Amino acid sequence: MIDAFSLPVILLCSILYGITMKIADLLDEHGLKYFKGSDLLFGIFWGIFGALLVLSNDIIANIILAMNIAFLIRRRIDYLNHAIAISIIIITFLFYSLINVTVFLVFYLIFLIFGGLKDYADDFLKKRKGLFFTLNESMLYYPIPTFVYSLIYGNWIVFFVFLFYTVFYDLTKYYYKKHGYK
Repeated sequence: MIDAFSLPVILLCSILYGITMKIADLLDEHGLKYFKGSDLLFGIFWGIFGALLVLSNDIIANIILAMNIAFLIRRRIDYLNHAIAISIIIITFLFYSLINVTVFLVFYLIFLIFGGLKDYADDFLKKRKGLFFTLNESMLYYPIPTFVYSLIYGNWIVFFVFLFYTVFYDLTKYYYKKHGYK
């Protein structure tokens, strides 16, 4: 059970998971430069915050695992810092969590299908404006299914973790985009 003290810590980890994930990506693919090795450092941070989420709750752990395995299958783990991050997350899961096959498979399929559609739109569609693109860029396939899960089971921390992750990932993306990093 999550107590009142750990709830803010879990949500902070979720926020930092989204921010560090996007910064790690920007350092590899989008020309952002901090200092030598900052890409690896942000990969480690991304992995640590993901690992802390894995440790926070078994359902969150299974959904984080599903997300990261879907990243692998979608070929989005394409740099060393990405590999470091998901290695930390997967190893933490293997040592400290139990697989919930139903939760894992349902979320894995959702992330694989809708993430794959996002990848297709990002990689192959030329039109970058309009409602479809805006919704696609928002990665709503993370908070919407976790909202449905939370409605059914009453485990609201699951929804808030993925809502905060998505919002802060997107805010980081838009902040840096505004400053010239696409």
